[in-house]
Amino acid sequence: MSNPSPPAFPPSYMLLQQEGYLISSSLTTGLTELRAAHVHNKGAFYTALFNLSVGFERLLKAIVIIDHMLDNGLAVPTKIQLQARGHKIVDLYDECERIGVKRQLHIPSRTQLDAIDQELLLLLSDFARVTRYHNLDALSASQNGADPLARWGQLIITILSHDVPKRQKDKILAQANIVATAIDDVTFTLMHGLDQTPLTTSEALSLPGLHEQAVRFAVLRFVKILSPVRDLLAGVSHGAYGFGPVPAFPQMHEFLEWLWDDRQYVLRKKKWP
Repeated sequence: MSNPSPPAFPPSYMLLQQEGYLISSSLTTGLTELRAAHVHNKGAFYTALFNLSVGFERLLKAIVIIDHMLDNGLAVPTKIQLQARGHKIVDLYDECERIGVKRQLHIPSRTQLDAIDQELLLLLSDFARVTRYHNLDALSASQNGADPLARWGQLIITILSHDVPKRQKDKILAQANIVATAIDDVTFTLMHGLDQTPLTTSEALSLPGLHEQAVRFAVLRFVKILSPVRDLLAGVSHGAYGFGPVPAFPQMHEFLEWLWDDRQYVLRKKKWP
């Protein structure tokens, strides 16, 4: 007797499976790059923004697509329907929050997030739509939106004030001041901050350490935003089992199995997954 043929998965399954790999890779690369970013490694901030904005947008759109399939006999949204949503991550997040309410799989509304988390989402949303071209647009004096690096700088200041222990900041500043005082008369500092302002020697020495502390907590905040969204993705993905023996889409949350919302684990972790 011949072996039975394996089941033929529909195109929607295979395409969303590939999308899952893309989402996971984008988010893990973004978190890893953010963890390594500081004033003297500005490129890592950009890499983090590119990858996190892509990962967030596609994660939220995956939820929208699967929800649409569940409500429409597994028919997928048209290209026009998806394009109409654009790249505005904050609007996609709001739509997913409404999906969560409908399916009793709640995620926090944006108004329930604190001001820092709201700004993190808005920064990604603006970068996805407009400010990823800020440097080139500014050359032609037609830029639209704030410099994303400068916004990172302001967020870092806020996170340092809100999340990072004072003793840790004081230690970094004290060590930098000792070295700066010792070398100041033989040193000329020609460096710029995230907002393009010149740095003093003491700032050039202290900012990498301060940024290292701040991005740890920025990563933690992203993980805390992502975790309930992953749970919503799991909830809608389970609907695949209600449409026959061969699922129309994979269990998409399995691509985010690395996402572990544990404070000490996240603060220690430098490379994702």
